[in-house]
Amino acid sequence: MGTSFNYVIFKHHRKKDGTIPVNIRMTHNGKSKYDTISIVVTKEQVTRKMDRITDQRVLDAVNRRLAEYRQAVADIDGAEYYTADQLWDAVHDILKGGRSVFRLDLFEFADEQMKRMEPKTAEGYKTALNALKRYINGDRLDINQITYPFLLGFRDFLATEPPVANGKGKHQPKAKNSRALSSYLSCLRSLHNMARAIHNDEDTGNINIPRQPFKKGLIPPQPITQHRTLTVGQMMAVAAVELPQGSRAALARDVFLLSFAMIGENTIDLYHATADEVKDGIQTYNRRKTDSVRQDNALMKVRIEPEAAAIVERYRATDGHHLLNFHTRYCDHKNFNNMVNKGLKDVAEAVNALDGERVPPSLNFYYARHTWSTLAMNTCGFDFDTVHQALNHARRGADRVTGIYVQRDFTKAWEANRAVLDLVFQK
Repeated sequence: MGTSFNYVIFKHHRKKDGTIPVNIRMTHNGKSKYDTISIVVTKEQVTRKMDRITDQRVLDAVNRRLAEYRQAVADIDGAEYYTADQLWDAVHDILKGGRSVFRLDLFEFADEQMKRMEPKTAEGYKTALNALKRYINGDRLDINQITYPFLLGFRDFLATEPPVANGKGKHQPKAKNSRALSSYLSCLRSLHNMARAIHNDEDTGNINIPRQPFKKGLIPPQPITQHRTLTVGQMMAVAAVELPQGSRAALARDVFLLSFAMIGENTIDLYHATADEVKDGIQTYNRRKTDSVRQDNALMKVRIEPEAAAIVERYRATDGHHLLNFHTRYCDHKNFNNMVNKGLKDVAEAVNALDGERVPPSLNFYYARHTWSTLAMNTCGFDFDTVHQALNHARRGADRVTGIYVQRDFTKAWEANRAVLDLVFQK
């Protein structure tokens, strides 16, 4: 419905000296707000019905004031998304000189937020923002320019974008699948929500980012992930295959089996594990993938079973700080993770060269965690809640609130782990 400004004269506001103050009326989305301005009229300067000003000098002065109000609204990007009360307050702030037009460059804001993210998460945001820069053909974008039609255009761009040269004579693949669309738009929505949380103040009505353009149905759902699980026989084949001592494949297989024996512990947590995390045969750590977004800091306790202990001893660090010596072999956890996944392709090739069980040629580190959870539930018969807790997944809904008060007991997860390991590492 938009916003309009007009002047009105209320006869019942006549003062003792016979003058009547002029009011400015703002109508915004069907609701009206009024201001009494410092301009008055007499009955000689208005029509008989007192609904119009006839004195041109006074009318010019009123029109100048109306123009100030209209300009104030024009300076508020996204004013149509304000309530009448919020817009009225914002207009007054501008007219009083207490508020400048709000501007926030999305890319500068994102750079600051990504500094606080786990590196792998930040990489995902950076990829999405690079696509957005290609869409706008620039590197600056005011956050209030992000509207629903803008996002529809970005989504169409992602679905049809031709390959992009990466500077090495190669081209990046097209981002056509729904997983990419969902991921890119979800990153943008998260940044938009962060900015609204920081720069809007609902209590005072200071709404700098009024739009909420991420309407239902805009972001396609993530496709169901292909199950990356191995059977007991395949796991046994991976554990038993002979590999050259000291090879990349041997190291990758050890890390894979260590993760499996530690209930799917991630490479980043294995890489950064410290000696003081282990006490009485139990490793206590905060899962780095989600520790920054969980009230419990993603606390995890895992009993180190003999199968895991043997691998830990093989790679135990000697500096007194780290638990494992992976930091002496690789400069950071990303290189370490890349090595493991490349090495697991070698492991798959070695297994598949033998008669017997075959494994997916695309074997990667995620199979350890997925296989553990599948065997725990489907083969060992543990319930969903036990497996959910063992994987250190966040609680949802009412369970999340209850979890704040109840101290976690990891012994059920340890029982599930022992049962799973007994399947694979049969005596």
